[in-house]
Amino acid sequence: MKTFLMLLALTLGPAYPALAGPHDQDHDHEPAEANDHQDAEAGAHDHDEDAAVLTLSEAQRAMLGLKVTRLAPRPGLSRRLTVPAEITSDQYRTWVVPVRVDSQVRQRRVTLGAHVRQGDAIATLFSPVMADLQSDLLAAADEWRRVSRLGQRTVGNQRYLTVRGRYQSLRARASGYGLSDADLTALEKGEADPGVYTLRAPDDGLVLTDAFQQGQWLTAGQSLVTLVDEATLWAEAALPPRPGLTVPAGTPARVQVGEARVDGKVIQAGHRLDPVTRTLQVRVAVPNKDHLLHPGMFADVALELPLPEDALVVPESALTRGPDGDWQVFVEAGPGRYRAVEITALDALDGLRRITGLEAGTPVVTEGAFFLASEQAKAGFSVHNH
Repeated sequence: MKTFLMLLALTLGPAYPALAGPHDQDHDHEPAEANDHQDAEAGAHDHDEDAAVLTLSEAQRAMLGLKVTRLAPRPGLSRRLTVPAEITSDQYRTWVVPVRVDSQVRQRRVTLGAHVRQGDAIATLFSPVMADLQSDLLAAADEWRRVSRLGQRTVGNQRYLTVRGRYQSLRARASGYGLSDADLTALEKGEADPGVYTLRAPDDGLVLTDAFQQGQWLTAGQSLVTLVDEATLWAEAALPPRPGLTVPAGTPARVQVGEARVDGKVIQAGHRLDPVTRTLQVRVAVPNKDHLLHPGMFADVALELPLPEDALVVPESALTRGPDGDWQVFVEAGPGRYRAVEITALDALDGLRRITGLEAGTPVVTEGAFFLASEQAKAGFSVHNH
């Protein structure tokens, strides 16, 4: 590129003196009279602006391949924001299976990491409280069978309702302790061992935790196992606290763990910063059909965030750095006339860059800006000079 510019300058330099900068301007004309000083000051501003403009002929523009495009809004654009995340269980598909009454573990029926189906046995337990309940329910079931056979008219309305109410209450209590309908039916037939009962899986899932041992006494409310449906997991992403940064539900997201990439979508976005990390939590639902991911893994989440409908973008080739290091573009000031204008470069969009600082309709050099920037540097132009 450097050799190309040197040859180009030797070939075309005399043809466009404006590219040489203000020091090559004609000095043969001196002010005619002293009283013209005021007019010279009045025209100083226009002279500065002209000096900061690079001028090319039509032939030179064609040789350099300069291309000018008018800025126009590009609706439907999105930008990608990549943030760290952790894979967690889908809390809406997670079940804690507790002991509902003080009990002793008689037999473990599942192991850590096992996949269970709804209704599968998790553990066989013994409880004195359950023994009393079983006895009361067995008696209530026998009495209810006799009363229901005789009929409400024979036994009287009051007795009929009392017996039925007691039976239903005891059955509901046993169900609340974790007995399934099949277990209750066996109990009412007298086929259950006194005080012995089985806790079963409330739904399909994987055994995520099982912090209990055989022979251990557990108190009511203590967790026996945690089940999670790993068909869908969450990626808990941490966003930086930027004013105006919003991530609406439904935003597409790509979750990457090592070489594995899975597409998901945002289901929730927090509105309050984490008091410790000072980040904003965003929750991404991730399908996990092949069980590639597991809770506890660290991941990167790439969010596709929509841009404003009036966003203005330019190709990366239109951006150059000015003498002070700020981003700039070259605006066409007239046929073959180009002036550097500082802008603010924002989001990178796969070869494009969103910018602010110019209005829609402004003609911007999108190809050949590098050559103009080189000439600007040689001539000592600056966007602040005028």
